[in-house]
Amino acid sequence: METTLTQEEPFDGRAATELAIGCFTIGTLFFILFLTLQDTSFILIIGFIFIVLASILNIIMLTNLLYHFYIQPQQRKYIGTKILMLLSNIPIAFLYFGIIIYLACANSPF
Repeated sequence: METTLTQEEPFDGRAATELAIGCFTIGTLFFILFLTLQDTSFILIIGFIFIVLASILNIIMLTNLLYHFYIQPQQRKYIGTKILMLLSNIPIAFLYFGIIIYLACANSPF
């Protein structure tokens, strides 16, 4: 009788890291453009579309990470780090949003 041990492949979280860093970089670029340009209506529209698309992609990636976190208990520390990295963009987005709203209200003629 032959017994074979099945070894699970280690989880590769490069895509999660690249998504988190990419979303942070693009979001920061839109934020800087908003702060530096005079006419910001175009930046606000493109930025809103980016936020919607980035949110969908991040939710898909978070679901994937949570799935692997559940099925690969030996990789939980590594996958948990990737989850935290992905979720770290949320407070940064709220900070950018708060600053944009503050500046928009301060420059409002009403």
